[in-house]
Amino acid sequence: RTTTKSEEGKTTTMMRSSSLGLMLLLGLQSTVLTECFVTPTRLAKHRVPVMMNNNNDDNDNNVFDRFSSPRIDDAGLPIADAMVAQVAGPSLHLIWIRLASAPLPSWLATGGSVLPPTLIHGAALASCWLAGAVAAKAYERECFDLSMGGYGTVVWRVAKGGAFAVGLLLLGTQLDLFLEYGRYVQPGESEEIDFRLLTAIVEFINDVFFEAVAILSWRLYRASLTADQPGS
Repeated sequence: RTTTKSEEGKTTTMMRSSSLGLMLLLGLQSTVLTECFVTPTRLAKHRVPVMMNNNNDDNDNNVFDRFSSPRIDDAGLPIADAMVAQVAGPSLHLIWIRLASAPLPSWLATGGSVLPPTLIHGAALASCWLAGAVAAKAYERECFDLSMGGYGTVVWRVAKGGAFAVGLLLLGTQLDLFLEYGRYVQPGESEEIDFRLLTAIVEFINDVFFEAVAILSWRLYRASLTADQPGS
C-alpha cells in the first residue's frame, strides 16, 4: 500500500508539472502567433521602432520589450521550433536510451504508452526554448538568413537562447522537486533523496544535450536554405 501511494504521488506530481508546462507552452504560442499574424498595418506600426533598436546587439531594447513586442521575420519559424523542441529532442533522447539500454527517465517510468508522456514532457521543453528564443531575438532575419548574419550569428543566437532556456528548465526542475517533497531538499538528507536528486541531474543534462542537438541542427539547416539565394 505504501508503494502504491508513493507511485500515485509521483504520478500526480508529474501530471501537475506537465500541465504547468503545457499551459506555459500554449501561452507562449498564443503570444507568438499573435505577433506572426497581425494585420499589415499593425505590423508596420508595431515593428519599425523595434527594428531600429535592434541594429546593435550591445545596445538593444530591454528583455521586457523583447517579450511584449518581439520581432518575428518568419511567421512559421516559431511553430517549427516548437515542433522540433517538442518532438525531435525527446525522440533523440528515447533513441539513445534504446541503443544504450539506459534506464527510463522518471517522466516515462509510469508504464503504458510512450507517446503521450513524451509529448507532454516535450511541451515543457519547447516552452523553455520558445521563451529563450524570444529573449535572444532568435526570430530576426539575420538569425536564419546567411546573407545578413552568417552561421556564426545563427550559432551565437541559439547559444544565447539556449542559456535562457536552461535557466528556465533549471527553475522548473527545482519546482518539480519542491512539489514532489513539499519542501526544499538537498543532498545528504537520505539515500532516497540523494538518488532522486541524482536522477534529476542526469535527466536535466540529457534534456539540455538532446534539445541543443535538435535545435542547433534544425537552425543550421534552416539557415542553409538561404545559402543559394541571391545576395547570400
